[in-house]
Amino acid sequence: MRTLPGFRSLALVIATLVTLLFAQGAALADKLHLKDGRVLEGTVVREVDGYVWFQFRVGSLESQQMFKPDEIKTIEKSESKPATEAAATQKPKDSKPAGKSGAPRAAVISLGEADKNMVGIYFTADSLRKMIPMLEQEGVEIVVFRIKSGGGYGSELQPMVDVIDYEFKPRFRVVAWIESAISAAAMTAHIIEEIYMMPQGQYGGCTGFRGAGDAVKGRELEEMLFQMEKISARGGHDPKIMRSMQIMEPLSCTIDENGEVHWYQNTSGQHIVNAEGRVLTFNAADAVKYRFARAICSNIDELGKAMGYAEVEWVGKHIPGVPYPVSKAEQYIRDFRERSHKDSRSTQKYFMEYNQAVGIAAGLPADERGPFIGRARRALDNIRSMISNNPNFAYMVLGVNTPEEYRRWLEQREDELRQLGRR
Repeated sequence: MRTLPGFRSLALVIATLVTLLFAQGAALADKLHLKDGRVLEGTVVREVDGYVWFQFRVGSLESQQMFKPDEIKTIEKSESKPATEAAATQKPKDSKPAGKSGAPRAAVISLGEADKNMVGIYFTADSLRKMIPMLEQEGVEIVVFRIKSGGGYGSELQPMVDVIDYEFKPRFRVVAWIESAISAAAMTAHIIEEIYMMPQGQYGGCTGFRGAGDAVKGRELEEMLFQMEKISARGGHDPKIMRSMQIMEPLSCTIDENGEVHWYQNTSGQHIVNAEGRVLTFNAADAVKYRFARAICSNIDELGKAMGYAEVEWVGKHIPGVPYPVSKAEQYIRDFRERSHKDSRSTQKYFMEYNQAVGIAAGLPADERGPFIGRARRALDNIRSMISNNPNFAYMVLGVNTPEEYRRWLEQREDELRQLGRR
């Protein structure tokens, strides 16, 4: 087909502009020179106390990873970045109170405990988001998520990951301290670059289940694998690790002379990390050996030193039986768990009380219904309060998927009580 001269000229102009734009994008890249010899090109996202969060491309995926001061040789920043982009890499100036002797202020936030540890019930994206103003009010700079959970609802995974990545990380240095992170808990923690283990720590076992213990498969499994591939990249972890935690895929690695770990989805590496026919769960020693976790820490003093600080001011009050100070945010999540535990045990009672009271009222003359309508309203208030504390109960208990569906459900109950109250 013949091309008109005017179109050839236009195509040439467009091609030239595209080339210039790509060249300009390459020129604007920051360069991170590491002591192991690597030079990464990308964007400095954030800098705190010598720690650098750097976004760069790994194959076809964008990855953001945190590098410690002792890993960094030099940083070359683009001098021609727009002012707004350059400002985004600076630590925001605020009115946080200074720690003792200039020590950074840190808070431990527990995600799970004993019999209150399910993701989506005892810690949620909504509850994490509500803690942010409390942490900022106390001048917290470092948030340590102390995780003890055997898993939970996969539907809460993406909201949890997003609130940590998009709302916590821009404000705080975020650390995971693992006592037990299994299934959805490990998948949530995977968005965090900086992971430490307790001596008894375990991390993995992320097989998804549906119904009565049936493992997910087919398209649903492929979607979960792809979801965790993206989360792995955002958290700075090789996606092969999580894949072997989700399905029975072998995993091995080789650690080179610079200490860099190279992962293989087979058994060809120097170290067999996960044998064929098994789903991977790291213990503390292996997590550190294979550079997945930074260190093993028994208490907050060891954790502070492992993070690179001579001194840390741990924010909060000392409470008997709790091995770290309890901040306002930590007290909130403890109260949230207790309330959610009470509500989960009382759910059937709330609905039974409501349905019984409505049923009795419907069978009485209009002038005798008042006391039972009052009982039904009190039961409905308990249901409303339960869902206000933990919005996930709307889905788990009522089967509604959106706030609008829940609002309609409440309106139907209110209308039901109004109808019974008419004489």
